[in-house]
Amino acid sequence: MKKRRGGCLRPIIFILLAVFLLYFTVGNGKTFILKKLYPIEYQEAVERYAEEYSLDRYLVYAVIKVESGFNENAVSVAGAKGLMQLMETTAQDCNSKADFGYTIPDDLFVAEHNIRLGCYYLRQLLDNYGDIKLAITAYNGGTGNVDKWLKDKTLADGKGGLSDIPYSETKRYVKKVIKAYETYNNLYKYNNI
Repeated sequence: MKKRRGGCLRPIIFILLAVFLLYFTVGNGKTFILKKLYPIEYQEAVERYAEEYSLDRYLVYAVIKVESGFNENAVSVAGAKGLMQLMETTAQDCNSKADFGYTIPDDLFVAEHNIRLGCYYLRQLLDNYGDIKLAITAYNGGTGNVDKWLKDKTLADGKGGLSDIPYSETKRYVKKVIKAYETYNNLYKYNNI
């Protein structure tokens, strides 16, 4: 009669798997993994400029997470640059209005400058639209498009917002940022971190 290999290992593997699953479903494992997926990076700059422009820092983290995944050297196919993925024309406009004195495009790859420009721009969008979802939509889809969509009765919701976003990329983007924003709030804000 042949002895089966691994007979002793099965119960051990089962126990380890059960402990692992318990840790990640009941214990702190889920929070640990989520904090790795939704990190707090560039904290000093994010918090300084979020406060300066009266923004929720977790909204700024959510935008950075979705835009660049915290890669300060990111460049999109469309040419958006840095952590908050700013187009050169948008960055130059913000730089001129606020008189920051940055050198565009080079300073878009300096994390602190990019965050400051991105926060300034996000504040402008929030002031213009008065709504986080519309501001995020404009951040990705452009203000000209959002203004046009708000005038379109098939897209406007009749309450000052949009019932639909015709660009699938922008629609996905808004969902991702809102999800990330909610996740950051649940992980950090509501846990007093």
